[in-house]
Amino acid sequence: MSEQRESSSRGQGLEFEIWSDLIKQSRGALHVFLPLLDRGLDAVLHRLTDGRYIPIQIKGRGERVEGMVHISMRADSLIDDNALLIGSFMRELDGRLDLVVEEHVFKKLASHDGSPGHDVYAASFSMHPGHSRWRPYLIPRDQLAQHIVGMRAAEALQRVDPDLLRPSERHNVWLGFLGEAEVVRRLAESSRLDLFRPFPDLEMVEVLTRDNITGHFAGIQVKTATVSEPWGEAHIHVRKATLSLAANTWLVALAWQQDAGTFDTECLLIPATDIPRVGVEAGPSLAINFHPRGPERTRLDSYRRRLADLSRLILELTSAG
Repeated sequence: MSEQRESSSRGQGLEFEIWSDLIKQSRGALHVFLPLLDRGLDAVLHRLTDGRYIPIQIKGRGERVEGMVHISMRADSLIDDNALLIGSFMRELDGRLDLVVEEHVFKKLASHDGSPGHDVYAASFSMHPGHSRWRPYLIPRDQLAQHIVGMRAAEALQRVDPDLLRPSERHNVWLGFLGEAEVVRRLAESSRLDLFRPFPDLEMVEVLTRDNITGHFAGIQVKTATVSEPWGEAHIHVRKATLSLAANTWLVALAWQQDAGTFDTECLLIPATDIPRVGVEAGPSLAINFHPRGPERTRLDSYRRRLADLSRLILELTSAG
């Protein structure tokens, strides 16, 4: 059991080593989303140069056999043909190479043992590859981010809004965290939704969902505000600097009822593309004045949803892609 815990700890250490290297090398052009519930993917990378979400699986080995690193993956653990598999040697080594290959290519090139109860794909590679089938997919660790982004960090940063890479400030950290936790709890009700959090939290998307049947993503920003008197409104503010108009991004706005100590039963679910239309200019942000269950008709009416239905609604969005 202690060996299993040690192996798990070393595996997690390798993952965070890779996340750290990707963040530093890309200078923020790659954002890392870590899973809140582990269902096979170790992370999802958000490539800010083109907005693509890239599922990632990490496989490490701590020892070499005759100079070779052996990577084996159970067939049922390769859950997404478009996911990027990174196979790595866990120990520090000059000139260390990582195997970086999409899962459908890995399955095509790897040796395959398909016997009952032992359906496994395996690959072996050297830190000094010769005529290996894996040579095109062996990437020096210090070039890992450049390989995934597809360009040097300096060029990538020219394609990213610099304000997007500045840490955001939160007016009420406690309430913001509470709102995010409430949304995560609601989304976790669906076994089809895999949930991820960004590492670090620098962009609009604060909770990333993935339909583990269709493979489609939905990025969510959660905003929470207290319902205030005399108008019974919750004032939601979305920073312009981090506003994304991606079609697969949504705003979920929650209203906190201070006296009752609970969230209102109604929330807003707004496509990010509609935020400039429904928001009001408020300096560096767009303000959305949400009056939950208000009797008067407003421009927000088409976005009003029952908070209890949030999991089903997000699942419908990801199912449709």
